[in-house]
Amino acid sequence: MCNRLWFITDRRIVEEYPQQEIHRALQARCTDEDIEFRRVLMDEIVITIEQGLLGLRVNGESVSSYPQVAVVRVPTPWIQSDSDITVLRHLEKMGCRLMNRPQAVLNCVNKFWTFQELAGHGVPLPDTFSYGGHENFAKMIDEAEALEFPLVVKNTRGHRGKAVFLARDKPHLSDLTHLIRHDAPYLFQQYVQESHGRDVRVIVVGGRVVGTMLRCATDGRMQSNCSLGGVGMMCSLSEQGKQLAVQASNILGMDVCGIDLLTKSDGSFMVCEANANVGFIAFDRVCGLDVAGVIADYALSLLPCRGLLTRRMSLLSVVSSTSSEVSEEADPPGPVLPGDGLSNTSLDSNEEQQLQQASFNINNINQLNLLVE
Repeated sequence: MCNRLWFITDRRIVEEYPQQEIHRALQARCTDEDIEFRRVLMDEIVITIEQGLLGLRVNGESVSSYPQVAVVRVPTPWIQSDSDITVLRHLEKMGCRLMNRPQAVLNCVNKFWTFQELAGHGVPLPDTFSYGGHENFAKMIDEAEALEFPLVVKNTRGHRGKAVFLARDKPHLSDLTHLIRHDAPYLFQQYVQESHGRDVRVIVVGGRVVGTMLRCATDGRMQSNCSLGGVGMMCSLSEQGKQLAVQASNILGMDVCGIDLLTKSDGSFMVCEANANVGFIAFDRVCGLDVAGVIADYALSLLPCRGLLTRRMSLLSVVSSTSSEVSEEADPPGPVLPGDGLSNTSLDSNEEQQLQQASFNINNINQLNLLVE
């Protein structure tokens, strides 16, 4: 047995659907392919440097056979760069191919860091400001006027649509200074009115689009997250939208991610956010597509000494081509098809009830307006 693959995750999220499904898929495929597999929790790992050499201990035992590939699922909103990232860097220095790599994870931990990486590459982004210094939110009241009101205010480490506000005017922004928690810096962002209450979530694996979902708010709020009561539905996406999602994923160095796109009235898109720990429970259940299986197949394709690359990537090509075929239809018909589907970050059973099993053409702005209205 010449190949070893690990699944590294966190005790706080190990029982959630995405981690359970990835574990299942990896374990099944590794058994079939005679690959040594192990699931390791982050708090079981001790990293060492002894006699000038990097080493590793798991559950108190020294590890002599290191993994060539490790699939990483860590809770990015809570990740501690001085502990979790240190472990991932250690494994990478030992020659382990991580998916996602530590720098890629960091690129998505902070929303402004994400934009810093994407800037300068021709990626359409809303104009965005942030600040230096601790708790300097108040000084931005004047600085942010250049973005024009109303403007979007976000906690740079927020998730699931939390700590996101639409500041109507300067007095409203001043009031927010006293109402919000200052546990992380905030960013101030141009308001894209055409995309109020809606965005498109795109899941990308190995540089290929697995599927897409249109998310819409139902109560008039700006955020479209299903965790806040929004609804999601399968949608087709133009080639330009797919290419933009893949471009953003590649710039950020992601193997597996979710890219959120804002819609413009002319049919174009802007990148809103990137998610390194994207969930897919709704995607699986509504579209009948095994996202964890796609992730596992891509992980195995990265292993050395195996003749798996062509076969695994062929599967991903089938998924991608199926998605492209659906997107070419002006109005995708009734049944849910693989390759164009739903996904949402860490959905629970209550949020699943918000999802509508319907097809939707994202390129039809009139349909978008009718849906929101």
